[in-house]
Amino acid sequence: MPEDLRAFASDDRPPSGLLLAAAAASAHPSSDRSVIGWRFPALPAAPAETARATWGITITSDDTGVDPRDGAGFSTLLAHARSEQIVRALARHTNLVLPAATALVVGDGPIAETIADALSSGGTRVVRAADAALARLRAHLGGLRITTPTAPWPPADLVITTGEGHAPLDPATFGSVAIDASIDSTGLTASAGEEVRPFVRRVGAHSWVTAAPGPFDAGDGAPDRPNRLADLLVALSILHTRTDAADARLAELVLA
Repeated sequence: MPEDLRAFASDDRPPSGLLLAAAAASAHPSSDRSVIGWRFPALPAAPAETARATWGITITSDDTGVDPRDGAGFSTLLAHARSEQIVRALARHTNLVLPAATALVVGDGPIAETIADALSSGGTRVVRAADAALARLRAHLGGLRITTPTAPWPPADLVITTGEGHAPLDPATFGSVAIDASIDSTGLTASAGEEVRPFVRRVGAHSWVTAAPGPFDAGDGAPDRPNRLADLLVALSILHTRTDAADARLAELVLA
């Protein structure tokens, strides 16, 4: 094997934070270099370089590429990881007591569903605003109040938008604390405002926006340290270039 291929063909010492990716490479070893462009935000420099140097996978952000969210496995895992990020950000950045709050969660997809379930399990009174009838049905059967993105909303302390099945919404009209949980910043319209505390801006007389973490934000002040989503995307990239049914293989690895 050529010397420059030995480093990424060996999985003896998996990089910190990319253990799932290391497991994927170990299960499907290869000495071929590959390039894959995802319709997804770009990886931070450190995990992208690790993927290239360790496993020969160059991962780029490509608006014409495949969307990894099209896979049911990655989409489900993404939703759970994103839910954790958003709930933690709300707890850190706002003075809301979440178990005593009312939250309106807007969106049809898995991120909205997972955030709604997580908040409800923690004691938050949750209203689910979804356009898709099946999404409203699942929420109703789960014991949540339901409405649609275009109907008059009940009063809420917190509005969480996801960009899943709805156009960007104007946070200045909410009369609540808002956060954009979407991956692509498509849940809220851009709005200027005064920063009233770190990560929180006033955008209306009774409306505020709290900053959402980026999808690859590790949340510990180390922006280049791979987080769970980075690990999942690198693992999926490795599987996508080395085996069939990459999304199903990713689910199997997580369950292993």
